[in-house]
Amino acid sequence: LINAASYLLLLVAIAIVFFPLAWMLTVSVRPNIEVMRMPPDWLPQVFTLEGYRKIFESKRYLVVFLNTMVVSLVVTALSLILGAMAAYALARFKFAGQRAVLMFLITTQMFPLVLLCIPYFRIFITLGLYDTRTSLIAVYLTFTLPFCILMLRSYFINIPRDIEEAAMVDGCSRLGAIFRTLVPMSYPAFIGAGLYTFLLAWNEFLFAVVLIESWENRVLTMAIYSLMAEFVTDWNTMMAFSVLASLPLVMAFIFLQKFMVQGMTAGALTS
Repeated sequence: LINAASYLLLLVAIAIVFFPLAWMLTVSVRPNIEVMRMPPDWLPQVFTLEGYRKIFESKRYLVVFLNTMVVSLVVTALSLILGAMAAYALARFKFAGQRAVLMFLITTQMFPLVLLCIPYFRIFITLGLYDTRTSLIAVYLTFTLPFCILMLRSYFINIPRDIEEAAMVDGCSRLGAIFRTLVPMSYPAFIGAGLYTFLLAWNEFLFAVVLIESWENRVLTMAIYSLMAEFVTDWNTMMAFSVLASLPLVMAFIFLQKFMVQGMTAGALTS
């Protein structure tokens, strides 16, 4: 009986999670006038790919996809490289102020992001970086880098120092020992941190709206939002855009979720 109840609750939870996704998919393949019908039809009466056609035929929408991919990949790469170096130092060396650094990294995750909008806006206006992809990369790094450092540090601590020391005894430099032993053994943490970073950069909306104005530099979340008008909303194009924007994330999570779980749970009991 307990197992039956558990499976029932699980099915209900799955239905709640997947219903918006299924509705998004069906709206993307039906005409806009059918979307507004009340009561709504659960399945499209007229199948159309007009929304997808509008996206693929629009140069500025394709540029938006490219901008989002570039920003997300650059943020992910920089977060992993810089985060790995900082995490190694925190995991392997003892120095004055180490606990203060860790507390600072943890504290940065506690601030509501909306509090930082005006300061960042003023900073990038002053630096002449307003309405550039560089501003988005810099802002996203400030969110993702502390997380990557903490996550990779927890994983590095669980790997014995003896492995690196044995590599150095065999003739490797410290850097060579890190790349030959520590990095290959830590791939679940790198994949988990990288996936988290990529998801955050891909889905972020608030700072994209604050810091970007021109279509040449816009990202996906802004483009989807721009399809909402005061009187008329192009629902099928918006949902088609949302489906295409979700595909990379869904595929990445399907294939990499086990590594993300391993990376995030490693070192959970390590102080």
